[in-house]
Amino acid sequence: MQITYDKKRYDMTTDDMMAWGGYVPLWVMQWNLHYTMGSEETLLDHLDKCYAQRAGMPIKDRPMGGEIDAEGVYRYPEDEPMYPYMTWDTREGKVYFYPYSVMGIPTGKTHFSTRMD
Repeated sequence: MQITYDKKRYDMTTDDMMAWGGYVPLWVMQWNLHYTMGSEETLLDHLDKCYAQRAGMPIKDRPMGGEIDAEGVYRYPEDEPMYPYMTWDTREGKVYFYPYSVMGIPTGKTHFSTRMD
């Protein structure tokens, strides 16, 4: 996995960006480790399970809608575009971390957008 930080748009340290992601960066690393040990669980399924265990509700039931373009910009009608402050390249695609705990989770050729706060 490769991690990219957008320090041009966001005046934050790398440590602050990782901390802003809460538990999600840990869960993505855990999913990657499980994959190397033979797991076939998708990233969305893994994050859904982890979030449900931690927050008491799944993320799959709470899609935000909107669109994530090829550059990772999240657009929702009537809102300003959001740019990811952190992007993780994974075997399933790019995972986008946005302000307000918004996530873009790869699901093949598209992304599932949700809040994980």
